[in-house]
Amino acid sequence: MNINIPHFYCYMRKEHMYQHKDHIGEFVKVTVFAAQSNPDRALLFHILTDDGLVRSRVPIHMLCHKETAPQMPLDYLQLWDCFSVNCTEVVYEYLKAARAKVVLKDKQELWGEYMMSFDWYGNPYSDEPTQYKSLHLIRLDNGCYTLQPNNRIFWKHMSFVTNPFPTNPDFKVDNKVFRCEAASDRWLIEGEDDSYYYNLKNETTNCNIERSKQPLDTNIVDGTLNT
Repeated sequence: MNINIPHFYCYMRKEHMYQHKDHIGEFVKVTVFAAQSNPDRALLFHILTDDGLVRSRVPIHMLCHKETAPQMPLDYLQLWDCFSVNCTEVVYEYLKAARAKVVLKDKQELWGEYMMSFDWYGNPYSDEPTQYKSLHLIRLDNGCYTLQPNNRIFWKHMSFVTNPFPTNPDFKVDNKVFRCEAASDRWLIEGEDDSYYYNLKNETTNCNIERSKQPLDTNIVDGTLNT
């Protein structure tokens, strides 16, 4: 539920400390150091203020890195709720050099910088290929932060992305679960269970593959040895 994240410095809208009724338009300097994930709720953050107060469960639309940042709705800045209490955070090193153009739910396009990514596991949505989503935390140029899935971000990497993005992309969501042992009903292990170098027997082709005799550069595709 609670996970550490690489800390970063920004502002929190002070109204969050007054039930969103008072001190509107004022800001507090904070360090964001952790996140909290609960199913069917927005991803929330733990912060430390510059006067020594820890505040928990701060939503993304209450954080900004410019005092001139526009006040944007939460459902624009985070498109999907969290899937589970089982949440992980990672900073993809390769994406740290990338700029990102985010497409919000109203088709508004905003540029920003990649910060980190959040992913979920152990729930029916993340385990279903057509429903799987992760969220990338992007520091928008307008002063806001946003959490968006893969299909809402166009990445720009100067050393690799040189072609224009398709005008009308027609890509489909993934609908398959990939398993290495999905064909295990056609293969049997020959020999003793405690044998280190064992053979695999294909029941459908009677093809024996001896792992101990394969060269290191051998590939197995559909039961055929390719060298």
